[in-house]
Amino acid sequence: MPTTPPPALRGPVPGHVAWVASGGGRPEEAAREERALVALVEAALGLGVVWLTVQDPSGGRALRERAAELARRGVAVAGPLIGGSADGRAAAGGAGASRARTAGPGGVVPPGEPALRVLLAPEGSGRQELVAAVRELAVRGVVPEEVSEASISSALAVPDVDLLVLTGGDRRVPDLLIWQVAYSEIVVLPDPWPEAPGAQLHAAIGEYRRRDRRYGGLVAPR
Repeated sequence: MPTTPPPALRGPVPGHVAWVASGGGRPEEAAREERALVALVEAALGLGVVWLTVQDPSGGRALRERAAELARRGVAVAGPLIGGSADGRAAAGGAGASRARTAGPGGVVPPGEPALRVLLAPEGSGRQELVAAVRELAVRGVVPEEVSEASISSALAVPDVDLLVLTGGDRRVPDLLIWQVAYSEIVVLPDPWPEAPGAQLHAAIGEYRRRDRRYGGLVAPR
């Protein structure tokens, strides 16, 4: 991927991007991966993304260490999200609020809300999150007849993903936000993590903007 600053993007920007950093985790690459993670957040903030869920080998250490500094710039960091943890729910601010923030191209951020919410999600958190949501519905006393897509989404408290980015040419469905990625657009980038994350994000969003989203619908026959 090119390392020179890419041109500015015009048009719809995904409100929620889920990013899977594949091929990393080598001890000798730790410092480089942490710098790349910070650069990814910088790029998302500059592009107007309002939700960024990241699954990376470091567990988001670089972001947690810079949480106070990022907060001053309008970036809220939470997680790791394991089994619908309290941190993850705090990041969401409630399912209704999170969905309102990502409505429309690029999302509309209400006054006082962070410009970008970053949720850290370790590998294997997707199924755990669903289990926790089912348990929460049971605690609420929701009977089977009352279980709906809306009630499950409320229990998960993390908005639907618009764009799922897989790096390193990885074509496997990740165990990440399983419910929320149902109708997301998927972009597979050939470059391994952590190659030029800012340019990678620009490329992924550029591909997203060229697509006609159908949310599971079929193309009408001609």
